[in-house]
Amino acid sequence: MPSIAQIPLLRLILPFILGIISAIYFPINNHYSIIVIGVLFTLYVTVLSIKKINSSYKLKWLFGVLIYLTLFSLGYSLTLLKANSNQPFQFNKSDNKVMIGEVISPPLVKEKTVKITVEIKGLKTRNNWIATNGNVILFIQKDSLSQQLNFGDYISFSPQLENIPEPKNPNEFDYKKYLSFHLIHQQSYLKSNNWKVIENYSQNNLYTFANQLRTNLINIFIKHGLSDNELGVASALVLGYKNNIDAQLKSAYSSAGAMHILAVSGLHVGLIFMIFNYLLQFLERYKYGNITKTLAILLILWSYALITGLSPSVLRASVMFSFVIVGKATKRNANFFNTLAASAFVLLVYNPYYIMDVGFQLSYIAVAGIVIIQPWLSNFYLPKNKVTKYIWDLTTVSIAAQLATFPLGLYYFHQFPNYFLISNLFAIPLAVIILYLGLTLFVFSAVPYVGNFVAYLLNKAIWLLNSSVNFIDVLPYSVTENVRFPIEYTFIIYLVIVLLVLLFIFRKMKYLIVSQLLIILFLIDFGINTFNQSSQKKIMIYNIPNYSAINFIDGKDNILLSDIKLYTNKSKLMYHVKNNWIEEGVENEKVVDLNKLKKAHLLSNLYRISNQNLFTKLNYFQYYTTKIAIIDESQHASSISKPLNVDLLIWTKNNKSSLSEIMKSYRFKQLIIDSSNSNFTNEKLTAEAEELNINYWSVNNDGAYSFQL
Repeated sequence: MPSIAQIPLLRLILPFILGIISAIYFPINNHYSIIVIGVLFTLYVTVLSIKKINSSYKLKWLFGVLIYLTLFSLGYSLTLLKANSNQPFQFNKSDNKVMIGEVISPPLVKEKTVKITVEIKGLKTRNNWIATNGNVILFIQKDSLSQQLNFGDYISFSPQLENIPEPKNPNEFDYKKYLSFHLIHQQSYLKSNNWKVIENYSQNNLYTFANQLRTNLINIFIKHGLSDNELGVASALVLGYKNNIDAQLKSAYSSAGAMHILAVSGLHVGLIFMIFNYLLQFLERYKYGNITKTLAILLILWSYALITGLSPSVLRASVMFSFVIVGKATKRNANFFNTLAASAFVLLVYNPYYIMDVGFQLSYIAVAGIVIIQPWLSNFYLPKNKVTKYIWDLTTVSIAAQLATFPLGLYYFHQFPNYFLISNLFAIPLAVIILYLGLTLFVFSAVPYVGNFVAYLLNKAIWLLNSSVNFIDVLPYSVTENVRFPIEYTFIIYLVIVLLVLLFIFRKMKYLIVSQLLIILFLIDFGINTFNQSSQKKIMIYNIPNYSAINFIDGKDNILLSDIKLYTNKSKLMYHVKNNWIEEGVENEKVVDLNKLKKAHLLSNLYRISNQNLFTKLNYFQYYTTKIAIIDESQHASSISKPLNVDLLIWTKNNKSSLSEIMKSYRFKQLIIDSSNSNFTNEKLTAEAEELNINYWSVNNDGAYSFQL
């Protein structure tokens, strides 16, 4: 492994990345950061011109500090500049606004809408047209016209733009933050009469041409009989188009640890490079052949990157291989880490927000892990034949990549594929075959018999890959799920991995001691958190639009009362609550259907809830000493002499009674208006509660309600 002095670009990119991250989380006025850059650069030139300082070895550190601060400020300024060019649009409600925008994402057809991302080119308010930019998400009413939208179409529309909402449940996926990293801050729903196409896509636009080319190539798959899962995997693996993949199959790939082969990345770009590097070797025999070969490979790589959507992983791989190719052409074998750092620097200058892209992070860490860890693992065993060597190399590459990426995988996805070694032994060779067959089909699709034969082989190869992945997915303990792994654990484990690598390289005991101390710190925190979770007692009322969801958490026990239909809407439920369950460390959910519970009580049937601390009768619940009453659509005020005392009164299902009427039956400390109520009911109840000076919580307005016993 090279010393830190041999990889100067890696040292220089670190302050640049720190500047980007600081600007994302702690932004200030961009003018100040530009002034800081100017001051630092002036200081650097001044110090450089002073001979006494310039020639003094003891003061060399001053140059390094100034360079690092300048790079930090540069990263900070570029990030703010990018963010300021994509700010949310601000309008007065009275403005009669019209926007013109270009469709910059392949339309995604949903059950009732067509989802597109639009880059705004201009807007009109009060008869004035203004050139502008910025991206918004549009959900267009599904009809025959909206389903014909294409990448690159220009549309005009009259939107009611809304800011992307904050998450309204604890630990819920922050969709607003996710979109902000993609410089999208607003969305809108458009009815059929609120928009129109003003110009169809133009082949002159490079991105539009590339997208249309990809569509045509997918149609070649369809023409040759690929459909369903085979079509989805072929489109994703060869062309980077994932919209055709079935959700269940995607989950199987994720659980088997083979999801990376469906995302066009360094593996795919590397294979393209290897193919054409071999096929074009004959050019080296001619004058200027080396330059011709280099330019041809660069053109092929970037053409492939274009038709696969220019995702961050493809960009990273294409930029990195471009540096490698140019280095070879100029007979310069640069250090790989310098090449990696240079490619990252170019991409981050283009878009600093790539640093927050999960795929970008995983790609760079996986490549670094393979380069650093794989050679060391490979030396443990030296196979004597080619087959054993191939299997061993594939195994060590998989282990190295997994060691490098598993902390990030646990942090983002809360799961670990236990059989990743087995799945990669099958998946990677089959992915190589599928990629080669897919590209071959594009070349020979019009040739009679040959195209059909290649398509037949491709179909069977994909079927074998899918079958292998599904087989591994259904094996016992194929995946460890629902792992709580906060950001502090991620940093600790990465520090431990780095220290252990340094231990094996330099053989110094200090690395082992520090790594052990970090592991002890990790175990202490894990133990404290596990103990706290075992004694927790909480009531959560979640925000799931149009549904009730009341969660009782008793240590590791997890009971959810809800009217949501699991067989049709389980994914919706999990989106809102799963991350919180992982954070709380609870066991698998026990979902009790509120409708069935109510029906059982009305028929005087016994409906058992498997928790001795939760008692239920009709619409009344008692959890330890906390008393709860649920007001649903059928509840009415009763003429009783003494109102029932409860702690929480949960109003659900748009009950039409007034609050003053219900107060004849109940005395309560806290009114909770849950998310099953309409906006009209919610506004009526909040106004009445304020008038009566009653403590209330609107789940629609304030987010999920949490009560800790």
